Amino acid sequence: MARHPARRAHILALIGAGLLIVTFGTMGIELGNEMARHGDLDRQSTAAGTYLRTLHHATSDARICYYAWLANKKPADSTCYTNAIGQLENALPGYTEFKLLHQREGSNRAEPLNAIEHSLAQIALWPKSVLSVPKGGEDVLATLDENLSVLSRVSTLDQADRVANMLRNTSWQRRLALLGILTGVLSLISAGWVLDRSSLAAAQAEAGSRDLALRLRATLDSLSLGVAVFGADGRLWHWNEQLGTVLGLEKDFLQFGLPYEALSGVLVVGGVPLLEPFEHIEASLALGKPVPPVVAECKGPNGADLELCRTLFFAPDGGATRRGFVLTAADISLRLRSERALGEAQKLRALGQLTAGIAHDFKNLLTVILGNLELAADHDLPEHVEQRQEYLSAATHAGRRSEALTGQLLSFMRRQGGTPDSLSLSDLFSFLGGLLGRIIGTRIVVECHDTTAVWTVRADAAQLESAVLNLAINARDAMPQGGRLRIEARNVTFSVNADLMSLPVEEGRNRRIVSDPMPLPAGDWVRLDVIDSGSGMTDDVLHHLFEPFFTTKAEGAGTGLGMAMVLAFSQQVKGRVMVATGMGQGTAVSLWLPRAITTLQETVLPAPQLPQVKAESRQLQVLVVEDDAAIRDIVVTILGMAGHRVLDAADGEQAFDVAASAEGQLDLLVTDVHLPGPLDGITLSRVLADRYPELAIVYMSGDLTPETTSLPGAVEGGRLLAKPFRRDGLMQAVTTALNARTRV
Repeated sequence: MARHPARRAHILALIGAGLLIVTFGTMGIELGNEMARHGDLDRQSTAAGTYLRTLHHATSDARICYYAWLANKKPADSTCYTNAIGQLENALPGYTEFKLLHQREGSNRAEPLNAIEHSLAQIALWPKSVLSVPKGGEDVLATLDENLSVLSRVSTLDQADRVANMLRNTSWQRRLALLGILTGVLSLISAGWVLDRSSLAAAQAEAGSRDLALRLRATLDSLSLGVAVFGADGRLWHWNEQLGTVLGLEKDFLQFGLPYEALSGVLVVGGVPLLEPFEHIEASLALGKPVPPVVAECKGPNGADLELCRTLFFAPDGGATRRGFVLTAADISLRLRSERALGEAQKLRALGQLTAGIAHDFKNLLTVILGNLELAADHDLPEHVEQRQEYLSAATHAGRRSEALTGQLLSFMRRQGGTPDSLSLSDLFSFLGGLLGRIIGTRIVVECHDTTAVWTVRADAAQLESAVLNLAINARDAMPQGGRLRIEARNVTFSVNADLMSLPVEEGRNRRIVSDPMPLPAGDWVRLDVIDSGSGMTDDVLHHLFEPFFTTKAEGAGTGLGMAMVLAFSQQVKGRVMVATGMGQGTAVSLWLPRAITTLQETVLPAPQLPQVKAESRQLQVLVVEDDAAIRDIVVTILGMAGHRVLDAADGEQAFDVAASAEGQLDLLVTDVHLPGPLDGITLSRVLADRYPELAIVYMSGDLTPETTSLPGAVEGGRLLAKPFRRDGLMQAVTTALNARTRV
């Protein structure tokens, strides 16, 4: 990691201060040592000089006094000579130390030192009287005086050299000290300059941080989703204003340092907290490595649809105090409405394609019906009865095929998504068998394999039908030149959790993707495959396959929600979607559906027996209300042929007037649900049921299907009759309604 400029300044300052301290310390130590050394030398030199001067004076006095006595014979000169000789004799014991000192100071003094020692030894043996001067004594004193003069000159020169050396040493130390001082001062100046630059850089960085913080704050406040940043201790660090709005919090609730538990405590809907426990977050933070975000969709306290996302963050250096998590809350109500709208658009697109195929079939059936009726009309002679009956039977058969076709279409459009239930795939395949041929077209051969031995699955029928239809449409678009579409299902049992990506490659489709990488739980599963013979998918398409709004079709040709809806269906039933493809090998989409658990009652108890319907033998007074005159005439004719007295009306108001003017009891009301005017069939039936308590009611409507069991607001005991219907169906509904009236 790069050093901060302030740290460089600190290092330079420490170096400069250290140099100054070392320099001045060294100077003080050297100065003290030098002073001590020279002081000792000076003391010794002073003592030696005094000794030398004493010898020199005594020698000079001895010679002068001797020559003066010889000239004048004065006693004072004799006494002076005697004293001088005594001083020289007394100086002899200290000569050894004097000699050693001069020998240390220089080796060139040995000769005069020895000569002086020899002379002093001779003089020490002399008598102390001037009258007893030995022969050659004058020469000894002269030699001693000469050598003392030589030694005095040498000592003077040595002292001068010593002073010069001291001065030279002092100059060198001064230069060295000056260099140390200059270096230390320069280091301190450099440290100050670096500190100034680092302070400027720190100020600029602080200003930049403030600007960045302001920009980030503006960015956070501009987001449409709420954002909260928590530390590792669960305390709130940062947030934006949108967070309180999305979560429906009070204005001043969010505060710096707010505990996560306090926020979780107020976000409770129906007794269930919306946020995950803080213990789970702490466990994830303790791992010290990033983990995938945790995303959940729920209803907020204000009733809005929310998407909550928790994401961990860690400092680059792994510092425990610089880790935490981010909580985002987005209002996805509009997105969900848009997705539902797009889902409806996808369904309408499929419906448009289905309608085109249905229209083609209807035209064929109408051609058969009209053609046979024309032929029957032409054969009106008595001898043509059998031929005419054949034509009428063919027209009737075509009409029944039209009825079945209409029922399939209504069943497909009217079914709503519900909770997963036990579903037989054989029923699904028989239902889709006719529809797929019309949706896919004639250029593609559709094969629906036998599924009678396949287990029932736990899934909603309408959602599974929609998923298979979406897969079939995608397969058709992958085979623009035609091909083969195969739909099959089989039972699969896993004794242990199974990784679908590890299953063997089938038919060369070696590139695969699965909706959930987690292994499939062990147990019984039903695998439903939709396999096409197209060219296969590329890697790019395969990797984006489950993304909403991703499509390879032209603009306006698809919404990109087909596979997303299939994925949502598989997640709802806790199954999987696996897509296997290969270039030139087609694509196989496998829906892994959980097997439905069959209860003991479902397998043992017999089916409930329907009550026997008893025909009504007496003549009834019936009111038929239908705005379509042709249908009204048919119903009136059928009921009249059954021996009943029939009244009819075209709308609710007219029916009310007819019922009010009718003579006697009104026994049966046969009414269409959708009537023009303020009185529809439901309202009319309730009004007449209050007036005639024994009234039996049959509701007719083209919106009803055989699966419809009730109508909102209908009178209890009313019978539902889906259009189109035949005479037997109408009479069965009438009889059932009359029997229900007698049991009420």
